[in-house]
Amino acid sequence: MRNRVVASLLVVAVLAAAGAGYLFGVGNEHTYTSTFTSVSTSTLAVSVAGNSSTLLAQCSHAETPTSFALGFGLINSGTTIPAVICVQYYYFSAVPTTLATSMIIKAVQTNRSFSGDSNFTLIASANHLLFGGPQDADEGAVVAYAVTAKPGASGTYEVAFSGDYMLSPSEPEECYYYATLVAGNWSPLYATTNFDPCITYAFTGTTPGNLPSIPGVEYPILTDTLYFRIVGVINSTG
Repeated sequence: MRNRVVASLLVVAVLAAAGAGYLFGVGNEHTYTSTFTSVSTSTLAVSVAGNSSTLLAQCSHAETPTSFALGFGLINSGTTIPAVICVQYYYFSAVPTTLATSMIIKAVQTNRSFSGDSNFTLIASANHLLFGGPQDADEGAVVAYAVTAKPGASGTYEVAFSGDYMLSPSEPEECYYYATLVAGNWSPLYATTNFDPCITYAFTGTTPGNLPSIPGVEYPILTDTLYFRIVGVINSTG
């Protein structure tokens, strides 16, 4: 976890609890739920391997959550038609900076944790983005991830991204994972239900005028910090 706290920032913890219908939610003051509706499978009846523009174009068909949550629900990955997750990234820096934009599949059980990548084929429209500099390069760029379960794969996995904070409606959130990915009959369970606290920051003073801003976000945005938000998901239907 990165601790980028200036004098006027206070880091606070937000406890996470399992939300109804999902393996992920938030407790305490804020409770959000997210739902997704699958669109026609014809929007995914294309080959996306090695073609980033074709993959990214699928985001125009993706469904957005009815409300953004700390985490965005459940992703269903089939063996023939991929699920698609569309993620928007922001990173403000005075110096041009190339950063990885990765989707991470994790498997966690009581006494062990390991990568779930071997059970899926994961393709990204971009593996890195160039951010920052005088022109704010690639701010708000969208990366599309297509994930297909390998034949015989089954289980419920954790999904995370290579960002510092997810942009939620009221505050940025840094959590152990942000969604669950399922394959086969969803068993075994490789996703934890007892969460470590999610981390956010609360601004406790006058907002400096030189901080960057993101459209639709009312809280302060820090420099040299990678933010992301989920702008669409298409669940697999086969």
